Amino acid sequence: MSSIEERLARDIAAVTGGVVMTESDLRDAREAIDERIDSRRQRGRRTVLAAAAAAVLMILVLGVAAFQTLGGDDETAPPADPAPTTSDPEADFLTGRAPTADLLQGVWRVDNGTEQLRFSPPNVFGSDDGGRLFGNPGVHGTYVITGDLITVKVDGGTAGCAGQEFAMRASLPGPGAMRFVHTQPGTGECAQIQNGTVVLEQVLPASPTMAELVFSTEAGWQPLVGKSALYGVWLAEGGGHVLEIDPGGSYYVADESGDPVDRGQWLLRGGSDLTLTSSAGSARCSEGDRLVLGAVEQINPGTRAVRSTVQENTCGAPWVPATWALVPHEGS
Repeated sequence: MSSIEERLARDIAAVTGGVVMTESDLRDAREAIDERIDSRRQRGRRTVLAAAAAAVLMILVLGVAAFQTLGGDDETAPPADPAPTTSDPEADFLTGRAPTADLLQGVWRVDNGTEQLRFSPPNVFGSDDGGRLFGNPGVHGTYVITGDLITVKVDGGTAGCAGQEFAMRASLPGPGAMRFVHTQPGTGECAQIQNGTVVLEQVLPASPTMAELVFSTEAGWQPLVGKSALYGVWLAEGGGHVLEIDPGGSYYVADESGDPVDRGQWLLRGGSDLTLTSSAGSARCSEGDRLVLGAVEQINPGTRAVRSTVQENTCGAPWVPATWALVPHEGS
């Protein structure tokens, strides 16, 4: 094999990725070069050889490419690896809409549980399982939303976990319903609502199920058994407001924003007459306004409810339903 042939073989191998050239291939290439030399002797030998070599090289490259395209599996480049796929193990649970401040706003309860949660403008969060969501909750702080993730920073509360942060992914699959998957749990008392997946029902604005609760037509009402029967968060029949009555003598009325619209002190007289007296901190009523609910009775057909008659309403308060239903809490 001549030096030109050797160089041509090396060049072809470099371009074609190492395809082996046989003596027959080189003989054909040499004949093609000779023909080009005979037909174009007027040109310089170096120019002719270079042009002929390039032409033959192009023919061979095209031939190799055609062979690789039409040849067997051994000559075909392997297919590219498919793009990696990711799966969300909670996708079947976290269905529906991602959380927003408007969708979260109000009061929620853990379905079949005792924990109550509050989201109110602009980014206020509170939770409690003892029926004191407004007065002195176990946890109060602020929250931020990033995508479907709600992160809560605890500022204080009776749970004693100020300074902690916990986070949960959330979705709203339908009106009045929310789902949580905790991704960053709290510790100690702040871990009470941090375990596993959680289903919640909206109290304010009331979910369809909560709004349909009707106790005013029930039979079997009994006298109030004592003031402790009043402790907790109560939902107005038909929705719209909640009333919280705390053991220390404070009360709070909140509307669908999740914020209190009235607050003050309560007093039970004669074992059946409940008086709510507004304080200076009331947003809707004036200091000293009174709402007197007389002849308070109770019934418990699975959920405790109370009813009364309005004897005085100097504030003109619209939260005077026929009955109030207790939102379950620890010990209720």
